[in-house]
Amino acid sequence: MDATPQRRPPRPTDPETCRMRAEETSDRPAATVWALLAVAGELHEIRKLLRKR
Repeated sequence: MDATPQRRPPRPTDPETCRMRAEETSDRPAATVWALLAVAGELHEIRKLLRKR
């Protein structure tokens, strides 16, 4: 067994990338997760804008 830690690629954090991955993924559970991440990212952006008011 290899003792070196495995590095995962960075996850996208912007809603557009998450939405794009949700549309491109044929795996239904994975597409649902990407879509939820996109919505969460959009809500985060809206909250940030509302806080600045």
